[in-house]
Amino acid sequence: MLPAAIHNFRQAGYEVWMDDFGSGYSSLNYLKNFEFDEIKLDMIFMKDFDEASKKILTACVKMAKDLGIHTFAEGVETKQKLDFLQSIGCERIQSFYYSKPLPTG
Repeated sequence: MLPAAIHNFRQAGYEVWMDDFGSGYSSLNYLKNFEFDEIKLDMIFMKDFDEASKKILTACVKMAKDLGIHTFAEGVETKQKLDFLQSIGCERIQSFYYSKPLPTG
């Protein structure tokens, strides 16, 4: 998607999120070239929740905040992980810790 198209979406009132940040095709370069409202941190960091993952998550959240981008973490399944993410300023959490997926309606 071209930067102009993302800009147009945002001007029309839509939020633009980058999914699975930190894996696959998500790239730091995209943060430079596109206007995102939120990044969704990939759950891979929650699976191998070691010191390296914590340092990377901390840096990603700080970087996003410095760029004015909101943060969202997926795959948070324990209180320890939730507490850590809250302590570094991650704004939104999606997880089995709160609830398994529920049907709509």
